[in-house]
Amino acid sequence: MRPSSKKCQAVTASCCYRSYKLFRHMEGIIQSAKCIGSMNSRWVKSESILNNENNNNDVSPAAKPGGPLKPRLDAVQKKIQVQVSRLEELHKALKEKDEQAFHKLVESIKENNVQYSTVLSSDLARARQVSRVVSVSRVTLEKLAAKLSSVSDFGDLVIVLSPAMAVVKSLRSSLTPHVPEMEEELGIISELLSGILVDAGQVGGYTINFETANEEAVRLIDEASLTVEQKMKEEFPGVPDLPVIPSKLA
Repeated sequence: MRPSSKKCQAVTASCCYRSYKLFRHMEGIIQSAKCIGSMNSRWVKSESILNNENNNNDVSPAAKPGGPLKPRLDAVQKKIQVQVSRLEELHKALKEKDEQAFHKLVESIKENNVQYSTVLSSDLARARQVSRVVSVSRVTLEKLAAKLSSVSDFGDLVIVLSPAMAVVKSLRSSLTPHVPEMEEELGIISELLSGILVDAGQVGGYTINFETANEEAVRLIDEASLTVEQKMKEEFPGVPDLPVIPSKLA
């Protein structure tokens, strides 16, 4: 074979190799695009389907496990807002009762009714503890809802939802003894958050750092507690000193 023929064959082989590499590269890009498109479809539901659900007035399947994540996240936010409103109404009712109890205590102290004043003071302290738990839960859920509304992709979703699970679990534990009717709703919110978190982790390929999540949950609740403590000092008057029990004459 002539040298020129070998040279032509080498050039042809080189061109074929470069074409093959280019083909594989383009194939990789196409697969990545398909993957991103699949993730986006899991994140946002089509407008037509959403409109269909609203027009039919049926229970939206958006909140069901396995569905697109964005509508499910929106459904959880709405449920959280409902609980925030309920806690706000409960806080107002507790504050009215506190004012009535405080007035009775003041009158009892003026009358020097030591025994009745002691009972009223104890009841007022317990009632204010319930008010504190309710207020901390409300402020914490408000902060949680604000964080959820800022989520825009899978990475944000996992970062926000990981501590959210611990937050709702903690609130459910502290709030249920005082407001048992909220246990079921907080349980539903917890289950919805768990389903979204699992699906987001699987689709986006993210891992959950539970230690960091728990630390963030504690920080969020602590922030709410500090806010409530300051607010309660402004809203609730201090409990007056009880009358001194006269000592028995010797």
